[in-house]
Amino acid sequence: MRNILAGLIICLGTMASAAAAEKSRVLKLDYAIYVGGFRTIDINLNTTLSPDRYDIKLDLKGDGLLDWLFKWTMRASSAGQIKQGMIRPREAGHNSVWRGKKRSVRLVFPDKGFPTATVLPVPKLDDRKPVPPEERLATRDLAGAILSYLMASGVKNSCARSEPVFDGRRRYNLVFENEAKVSLRKNTYSPYSGPALRCTLKLEKIAGFRTKTTRSRWVSEGSARIWIARAFDGALPIMVRLEMDTGFGGLIAHLVAARQSYGGTDTQLTALPPVAR
Repeated sequence: MRNILAGLIICLGTMASAAAAEKSRVLKLDYAIYVGGFRTIDINLNTTLSPDRYDIKLDLKGDGLLDWLFKWTMRASSAGQIKQGMIRPREAGHNSVWRGKKRSVRLVFPDKGFPTATVLPVPKLDDRKPVPPEERLATRDLAGAILSYLMASGVKNSCARSEPVFDGRRRYNLVFENEAKVSLRKNTYSPYSGPALRCTLKLEKIAGFRTKTTRSRWVSEGSARIWIARAFDGALPIMVRLEMDTGFGGLIAHLVAARQSYGGTDTQLTALPPVAR
């Protein structure tokens, strides 16, 4: 579940104007994740979107207590095509280290046929069953799925949508539901101010999940709450806030910095300075 969490941050923070733009748009976003009130994860995200392609790169590093306990780092990427407003992933994957254990996942989405995955080291046998080839058809990687979702929500100004995902070992649907339209204010955590959609996100399991519950679960199986908004004019929504429960306490993810390069112009959002005590 921790990789799903990281993936959410990857792709909910990648959305700039994809279909209508005539030039490439580069978006750089920084997120800080707090668990139980402590800053635990820092994420740096770089995205390039052109009229017919997208390219996403992310670096994640544990901070403070989480880094001391688990030494979690990740470098992830996702790339694909945009055809007639439809997201068509081509390749995706990540290299991660968790508690000193390295893992590499590579996904390939061919023009025809079902996606393939290479996971190294080869996972140990457990009670989960491999995802059948027919269940992989018409799926996207996690980043491609949420890019597809945000393109649709940006047009409809609505959260409601379901996206099919294959992440290499699991097949699931991301189910988004409407909660409310709200207004956010800039503060010392986040630079965004303005209207936003507050949505509920649930994970609908299809295949490839363990049947037995593990004792140590970092992220709970419940739903998450996200806030999405247009940080820049002419761009699709990005995630500005996320909340969910974990085994260590409540998790809150804040957008802490946002920079956009488009048409020779650089635009930046900055948070309020800390209040002097």
